Amino acid sequence: MDLHDVAPVLVEGRIRIPYRWPAGRAGGRFLTLLRDEGRLIGLRCSRCRRVFVPPRTRCLSCHVPCEEEVGVGPEGEVLAWTVSRRASPPAVLALVRLDGADTALLHVLHGVEPTAVRNGLRVKAVLAETRRGHITDLDGFRPL
Repeated sequence: MDLHDVAPVLVEGRIRIPYRWPAGRAGGRFLTLLRDEGRLIGLRCSRCRRVFVPPRTRCLSCHVPCEEEVGVGPEGEVLAWTVSRRASPPAVLALVRLDGADTALLHVLHGVEPTAVRNGLRVKAVLAETRRGHITDLDGFRPL
C-alpha cells in the first residue's frame, strides 16, 4: 500500500493538559521586575556574551552560567511574523528581538494591520494596565 493513496483521518476534539511551570530564579526576577517596575531584563552568558530574554540561567550554546543581569528594550525589532486568522479580528504574532537582546520573544502586535507588518519593523513593549507577576504582564508590542 502506498501512503500517498491513503486519505488522512481527522479527529476533532480537545485535549486538556493541565501543567504548572515554575518560573525559577531567573524567570522569577524577570516577572518581578516586569510587575513592579515595568522593566525588561535578560541574562548575559559569561562566555559568548549572548543576552537571553526571557532570562536563562545557562547558555544554550556554551552551557555555562548566565549571571550578569542586563536591561533590554522596551523597544525592539520584528524578526518574523504571521497572521492568525482564527482570531476575530485576525491577530498578528511576531518574533521580537528587544534592543540589547540576542534572542526573541513571540508575542502579539497591537495597533497594526497585517498588511503593514514587515521584518525590521520597530516596535515597543505594551505593558498590561494591571500587572500580577505573570508573563501576561507584557501585553504585546505596538509599532513605533
